[in-house]
Amino acid sequence: MSHHILIVGSGDVATALESISLALDWKPAVVTTLDDVTSRLPDAESVVVLSHDEQLDGPALAAALTSHASYLSAMGSRRTQARRREWLLANGVSAEAMTAIRGPAGLDIGAITPAEIAVSIIAEIVAHRRGATDTDALSARSGPIHPDAVPGSIACPGDTTTP
Repeated sequence: MSHHILIVGSGDVATALESISLALDWKPAVVTTLDDVTSRLPDAESVVVLSHDEQLDGPALAAALTSHASYLSAMGSRRTQARRREWLLANGVSAEAMTAIRGPAGLDIGAITPAEIAVSIIAEIVAHRRGATDTDALSARSGPIHPDAVPGSIACPGDTTTP
């Protein structure tokens, strides 16, 4: 069965997500503007926000929360997730509604490269679609995403913000 996945943002992780989605016979749409998010959102069953663009992330997440997408996630550090939550709260999204956002996106497989990160996100989407409950999501783990790294030494691929 075909699955529509909306990938918000560009870069190596977006490219890998698109590629893996196509291999699964899904229908990926990679978008980089809010207008494109709005036009593609009605078809989206999964939405993955990768952009790290404050002008795009919050509005895309807010729009996705009002859509019929059953899976919604956002890539980024805990600091990035907190910044997005603050934006969403300041723009009328309730804390309860935000519990639908999985962030950091992906299963906890120790992913580091863009392709590995894409695999972990795709795996989380598959688990969600199939109702698998015995998975370890990154969003469920406390502490740093990369526990062996010096804080601030690992940047998300495509992240243009400074720590």
